Amino acid sequence: MYKLITLLLLVVASRSTTAVATQYNAIFKAQTGWDIYTGGVYRYGPSIIENNDGSIDAWFAAPGGQFGEMIFYYNDTGIPYPVGLSTENTAAQKFIAVDPFYAINVFCPAWGSSNSSLTFSLYRWRTDYNTTLASAALSTKVYVNYTDNQYIQLARDDKFTSGEYLWLLSNSSGTAGVWKIKGDVSNVTNYLNGQVVTDSYHAFAFINATKGGSYWDQVAYRRSVDGGETWTPDQMVLKPTEDTRDQFSVCDPGLVKSGSYYYIGYTSTEDPRGMFNHAYVARSTSPAGPWDKWNGNGWGGSPQPIITFTGDRNAWGAGEPSLILRDGTIFFYHSWNGLQTTETHVATGDANDENWPAHLSYHGLAINKTAIVGADHCDVKYRNDLQKFYAIHAASRLTQNSYVVL
Repeated sequence: MYKLITLLLLVVASRSTTAVATQYNAIFKAQTGWDIYTGGVYRYGPSIIENNDGSIDAWFAAPGGQFGEMIFYYNDTGIPYPVGLSTENTAAQKFIAVDPFYAINVFCPAWGSSNSSLTFSLYRWRTDYNTTLASAALSTKVYVNYTDNQYIQLARDDKFTSGEYLWLLSNSSGTAGVWKIKGDVSNVTNYLNGQVVTDSYHAFAFINATKGGSYWDQVAYRRSVDGGETWTPDQMVLKPTEDTRDQFSVCDPGLVKSGSYYYIGYTSTEDPRGMFNHAYVARSTSPAGPWDKWNGNGWGGSPQPIITFTGDRNAWGAGEPSLILRDGTIFFYHSWNGLQTTETHVATGDANDENWPAHLSYHGLAINKTAIVGADHCDVKYRNDLQKFYAIHAASRLTQNSYVVL
């Protein structure tokens, strides 16, 4: 059941393009302090399900991150500052790896130059600093003319074992350096020229093999059990999959529950410009995941689009899904935006079919918003009490004259 909480909507009648102000009675009124999210950056494009027990599940588009499970050896809330390393200077950090790890990474500035170099070495810790450096390095790599603010890395495909380690930056040239973060971290010791120093160098380990690239968006999840007054902390529950078709982004979540599964539709692209988007879907038995992405033939593995945009590659494309379950049918509404068109299309699948994404029926255009300036994507719902589908979207978005169309 979905609650309509909009107090004032601007309604576009089916036979008119004139916006009409219409008053609706609120089913409930949000109170001061009932904020789902008050942090920095953004959470948008919510998809919300109210359950029969009164609890509420909500999913949002959230800022992205970096691939790979990381173990930080610095204070990730501290203030960063660079430390220059002249020819005779060395920087080092002792750390404890609780688990085997694929790679150790260090963040190094070069102050805009392209002629800075460093030798990066990793040692097994042996009693003390000097004894450790007197032993043979486990791995060494010379970074010649590294790029400004590059993560330099030492990696091993079969992983370094757990234990105590020391990494060392030496033989610096040009304007080489290392980033440091205010604050100390337990079980981490930092050295400059062999002397213990305060604050921590910007270093972290990757647990598993990864290229360490970044992605734009992911899906955050929160839950309320008191009608929306308070919410659980953010959980990042669905992320892009590295080296696949959705690796840039998982955005614009749209949810529906059918049987024992939650299905989440989302937008992604292979275009680094953010154009030529497609729509994808994943499923889970829990609102917080883990999620199995549709792979073109079944669930899990390398994701493949459920809706592939076939228009101009310079157009925005397909995505921003909104899902409905009605009478055993899953309705998959999605944006379909060409160079000169702004539309919502719909496809349907049999909810009783385990692999319904493979057997979609495509019905094409459902809503044409091309004539509406600044029209956003549609969120579509079905009201059982009125036996009608309702679509709602913003218009003239991001302007002082924005309004809502139903």
